[in-house]
Amino acid sequence: MPFYLPKGCFSGDERASFATRKDTFNKHGGLQEMKVSVLVPVYGVERYIGRCAESLFGQTYEDIEYVFVDDCTPDRSIDILQSVARRYPQRGAQMKIIRHAENRGIGAARQTLIDNCTGDCLTFVDSDDYLPPRAVELLADELARSGADIVDGAWQRVTAKGLTAATEPCREADERRYLALLLCQNIVSNRLWGRLYRRALFTRNGVSLAPGVDYCEDYSLITRLMFHARRATIGDIVYYYSDENASSYTHTVSAKHIRSMLKANRAVLDFFTANDIEGRYLTPLQFGLVNALRVVRTNSFSLSEADRLLGYRPRGPLFRLLAAMMRGKCPFRLAETAYLAARKLYTGGTVCGDHV
Repeated sequence: MPFYLPKGCFSGDERASFATRKDTFNKHGGLQEMKVSVLVPVYGVERYIGRCAESLFGQTYEDIEYVFVDDCTPDRSIDILQSVARRYPQRGAQMKIIRHAENRGIGAARQTLIDNCTGDCLTFVDSDDYLPPRAVELLADELARSGADIVDGAWQRVTAKGLTAATEPCREADERRYLALLLCQNIVSNRLWGRLYRRALFTRNGVSLAPGVDYCEDYSLITRLMFHARRATIGDIVYYYSDENASSYTHTVSAKHIRSMLKANRAVLDFFTANDIEGRYLTPLQFGLVNALRVVRTNSFSLSEADRLLGYRPRGPLFRLLAAMMRGKCPFRLAETAYLAARKLYTGGTVCGDHV
């Protein structure tokens, strides 16, 4: 079954290899011709890692490489993982565990995972979350069918009271508009999980995580990937997101998190300054940068340190005004109201349910 291969991801030889490769089929009759790397950082998740591993090793898709990074977890997470793997001997042979010599944070763990995987495609799974049995199969089939670089699926939140209703992926078909909404921040989800990516997006385009970015690392990565990507969506549930782990990175905000958020925004700013030569995304990029100043103001973080880390110089009268307001030239409520009104005018009031 031939399918479109996106420009920029593959060389001529690689295209020929894909075109002549004999199709194989999974047990449900779907295409199964790509090796998928499942990438899992591990730290402090002994309560959840067993459930996660069971869901990963029980996938219907066959050609999977499992890569785990032990970021010096202080508990029994790795012992539990290995115990589960012994019950799945075939999957255990497809698994590798990489250990950091010291705790380096979620951003470095994700980068180690990316650097050490070998699949045609990759997907991120947080070790306190888990997958339905056909998640990888459904995403891989759509990637092959559509020829997209990223496939995005539906997900459900896991709470102490059970599963919430399914959250559909944003169905915006215009990829430029979708990226613009991502850059605006807090309109569509910038989650890394629940998606399947062609590994060539990372390797061909030199997209990597900046050192020390452990908060908003997802935003810094997905916006740069989408600059090069074609995206498809499916309505099937492919991910269960746990809201049970109160110690996870997404449940706390400190000065360290704010610094990381600013570094993430700086990585995005530098990338689009260098690559968006026509300035197509300048307006949504600046809405996102003003939002970073909004987070700084909300958390009473040092504005001078924020300016040093962010390096943002507003362009145009609107953004010079909004940035000045966020930097304290007027009451915060007025600044926030002006910012949200301007952003709503730009986006047309777009609201996407796909937000964590």
